[in-house]
Amino acid sequence: MRHLKVCRRAFLIGLTVSCGASLLGQELAPVRDLPHTIGSASKTRGPLMFCAIPDASIIPAAYDASAKGGQRPFVIGWELKADPPRELAKIVLITSLPLSGNLAKANCKRVQPLPPGGADAMQLHTPYAAVDKATDWTNGYTSLVMTAKNDAFPAKDYVPRLKRHVRLVAQLFEPNGMDGYIVHAGEDFEWAYLHWVDKETSVKAFATPEGKTGPADSASFQHARGASVQIFPGDLGK
Repeated sequence: MRHLKVCRRAFLIGLTVSCGASLLGQELAPVRDLPHTIGSASKTRGPLMFCAIPDASIIPAAYDASAKGGQRPFVIGWELKADPPRELAKIVLITSLPLSGNLAKANCKRVQPLPPGGADAMQLHTPYAAVDKATDWTNGYTSLVMTAKNDAFPAKDYVPRLKRHVRLVAQLFEPNGMDGYIVHAGEDFEWAYLHWVDKETSVKAFATPEGKTGPADSASFQHARGASVQIFPGDLGK
């Protein structure tokens, strides 16, 4: 009885280490396979790029050059208020800008569709689109999720657990208005972008009993990494 009270109190304050340890021993509910990316908007609109750059000043010029060439690229990005993993930088973006000029020298990677084998075959340090239905990420609503492995969670189990979580998020939210889901992960961290048709749809999806299991699942093996401020989109044409 005492253990149950401790776990109940820990859950209310955000899953402490003691309850996290007990969750490790629980059998996880089945989650459907995610054998391929849902949707293919980037094939018609143009490839998506995941960029991690130290200086955002190169983006307006890259946007202006692309727009003058008759293209209609989009940029959505954040400035991180916490130290990023070594592979990333303070400014992180999802964009359809072409890799040219100064942007070509930046740390940008093309967002890949899920590989053969689906979500379970994702490689580390490669951005993947689990859901690719949004044609313009500057419309609608996008949330950035930055997480790191919980200290109590075994390092060897983190990546398999994360891949299960990716499948769960797609299963929970793609049928309920999430039309974009990009994941970039390392041995002990996850960067995820969730795009929705609008913010109201996102709030409703997370408020359902089923939707609440997504954040709870994440909290059982990883924790929030820090705050961020959205800096793009903006008046990029000037």
